[in-house]
Amino acid sequence: MEIKTTAVFATAINDGALLMVFLLVGLILLQVIKPLQKLFLPAGLIGGVVVLILGPQVLNIIPIPATWNGIPGPMINIVLTCALFGVTLNKERIKNYAGAVNLIVLTYFAQMCVGVLVGMGLTNFWEDLPYSWGLMTVYTYWGGHGAALTAGTVFESFGVNGMVSLGIILATLGLIVAMLVGICVVNFGIRHGWAKNLTRTLENTNLTCLVPVSQRKSLGLATVTSDSVNGLALQLAIVLFCIFVGTIIFKGLALVPITSFSQVIKTMPSLLYGIVGAIVIWAIMRKTHTDTYADLTAIGNISGVALEFCICAATATLNLKLFANFLAPILIHMVVIIILMVFLCVVLLKRWMKREWFELCLMAFGQGLGSTPSGLALARCVDADHKSTSWEGFGIALGVFVPITSALAAILPMIAMQSEWIPVILGLVMTVICFLFGEFVVRKNT
Repeated sequence: MEIKTTAVFATAINDGALLMVFLLVGLILLQVIKPLQKLFLPAGLIGGVVVLILGPQVLNIIPIPATWNGIPGPMINIVLTCALFGVTLNKERIKNYAGAVNLIVLTYFAQMCVGVLVGMGLTNFWEDLPYSWGLMTVYTYWGGHGAALTAGTVFESFGVNGMVSLGIILATLGLIVAMLVGICVVNFGIRHGWAKNLTRTLENTNLTCLVPVSQRKSLGLATVTSDSVNGLALQLAIVLFCIFVGTIIFKGLALVPITSFSQVIKTMPSLLYGIVGAIVIWAIMRKTHTDTYADLTAIGNISGVALEFCICAATATLNLKLFANFLAPILIHMVVIIILMVFLCVVLLKRWMKREWFELCLMAFGQGLGSTPSGLALARCVDADHKSTSWEGFGIALGVFVPITSALAAILPMIAMQSEWIPVILGLVMTVICFLFGEFVVRKNT
């Protein structure tokens, strides 16, 4: 047993070291090839692409460790646990920025409804497309690589193969499209006088991954003395303890002597364990005033490390044959979502908000197709000095809604396995509610 255990840890370290080599390769390429920074492609994604090209599917120069296929699942569990740990919502702030919150929620559920419907329609022509692949829209374009990996992992746990690869492909295309189409929206808005806080041109000649010494931030704070326990080790222990508690909760519920209930619990994806555990442990820590032992900044960085592992490994093990076979439906689907986002972020928001709407439009557009940095980069093109109140409104909106989307990424795929129409109906209902709220509340109060 000791020999086997040693071999397991040695394999994990060696394969993990190789993965981090290509993470560093991705960072070097990101630093050297400046256009990559304008697209906000993460180093893990770039490094994963390098491995993919050098691997068996393309040049066959290097072998890809078999263990890399199993990395996304546990890493995403850590990411989701960290995302839900420490979440506290403030009702007053939500009320003050109702317009921004409404737009963010609207783009999410509208993408869900339209994405699934278009996906179902395209499946009639490409019958080999994975089941409910259209639902991945909201996890890839809106949610990014993290949500794509979460939802894809859940789908694959139910036997829908290829969803992780498809998720990475869609999320990567989303990042590229967000900036390319977004810049077109920026230029169109400037020419039509929508950019009221424009202070300089779009060029950025100082692209670098290196943060200046004067602007560097701490990766976390030690909440306990170093002679008692290492501060980072404590934060990691809290995260893993949340997952442990969540596992115990679900295993306990599976023992309930009600057959139908216990069967449902047993089908729950393990990604939910950390989510439930994080909510329970944080509530207990708040109640017992032990929450000061936790450092949310450090826990957020633990999440970031897990996500880097996840993105690099998932990209390196992409199924290229899947992408080649379904290129046409993927592009058709993307065009529909781009049109939808332009309508929501430009047409509707311009109708609802009379001032400082364009910055929020660009933030939501970039977020809804690529990532939060994409949205902020687009808004910075027209408001470099952050004069608009949209910056805080956008931050509040994401702070309110992103924890919810983190849970939905693990829950909705499981629900969709029962029927694709459930997310369509949910998306439609929420879209209608957000539309009415925008028409009769946001429009009258701005």
